[in-house]
Amino acid sequence: MQVLLINIKEDPSAVAAFMEANEYSARVLLDAEGKVARKYGVFGLPVSYLIDKNGKVVSQLSGYVDWDAKELKPILELLINEAET
Repeated sequence: MQVLLINIKEDPSAVAAFMEANEYSARVLLDAEGKVARKYGVFGLPVSYLIDKNGKVVSQLSGYVDWDAKELKPILELLINEAET
């Protein structure tokens, strides 16, 4: 399983500084022109997409996400199990 972050229309040096200041280690993809955001219909931030190993969006979550929430556990377990097979 992989976690990718997509930053929309921000200066790459500002993104790098933010990642370093917060000690985040996930890979960040830069969407300089907002093409990815438009493709996925992103109008507010943050938005999280859970995508299965075939590239299908299985869940879209808007706003802050508590990744430890019990409601997410079945979805996350399904994706992890699929990734391992």
